[in-house]
Amino acid sequence: MRVDQLADIRVEMLADEADYAIVGPRDTRTQVLNARRLPYAAVCHLELDLGNRRSSCSGFLVAPTIVVTAAHCLHNPARARAGGRASPHGIRVTAGRNGLVSQPFGKRSATSWYAHAQFVSARRPAFDMGIIVLARPFTGLPGVLRIAARTDAQLLRARSGHLLHIAGYPGDKPRGTLWEHAESLRSIQGNVIRYSVDTCPGHSGSPVWMREGTGTVVVGIHTGGPTRATDGAAWGCRPGVPVAPRGHTNRGVRITTELVQAVADVQRGRTPARFQKFVPVTGRPRAPRFEEGEFALQAL
Repeated sequence: MRVDQLADIRVEMLADEADYAIVGPRDTRTQVLNARRLPYAAVCHLELDLGNRRSSCSGFLVAPTIVVTAAHCLHNPARARAGGRASPHGIRVTAGRNGLVSQPFGKRSATSWYAHAQFVSARRPAFDMGIIVLARPFTGLPGVLRIAARTDAQLLRARSGHLLHIAGYPGDKPRGTLWEHAESLRSIQGNVIRYSVDTCPGHSGSPVWMREGTGTVVVGIHTGGPTRATDGAAWGCRPGVPVAPRGHTNRGVRITTELVQAVADVQRGRTPARFQKFVPVTGRPRAPRFEEGEFALQAL
């Protein structure tokens, strides 16, 4: 790898504040081997064209051409402060991806995307939610994920008998491979939910779901977690970095009635209230391709 590429990686790591963790005592994530079935088929790998480099996140389909993800994947002021671009030039979405080759439903480009205005203007963690609009539906997709705005009481009741599941595309694993873990809900703080589910950079935007009967319901969007105080490293996500000490939690934003309404507005071709719209930048060269093993370029 060239020296200039390494420099880009360090800048990207700084800009994206890789705040995700493996919550001890060990990493118990498992690879999803069959991503052609729900809910995994609706989980998406997002490739973000940042101009002179690429990065990645996760997301999930809630309608044939609507993907929900974290707002910081779509607009990150830290990237601009580090000399990059806060919002991507373009976004490529692959549903049900399972490695470099397996892309069973193809790829789609984003025609526009929306980030909550409270996150764009003030980077408020409770509003780290975004929406991506695709040019056309995926071919052969078996369905999409259902989202629901659950009350505190409903979430706390479910905690006793249901685990929270997260599946996404972490950067510490082979690129494009889908990984899942399930653990318990720990606490609710306004719009923020905390849990002991293991994640690493690249999991941002993943669905946080519960089993309901024979199906699933998404109750949150994964957004982040704790970092090691000494160097800001993501706990357990790099060689030599231990898992997070007991008591640490990762976090997400819950699905709110505002987000449910925003998705409905976007489906009708409207810009949702309190969301800021972004569109691709055209007429410019594409960013370099991902290179295998470039963990930091996926560290959103």
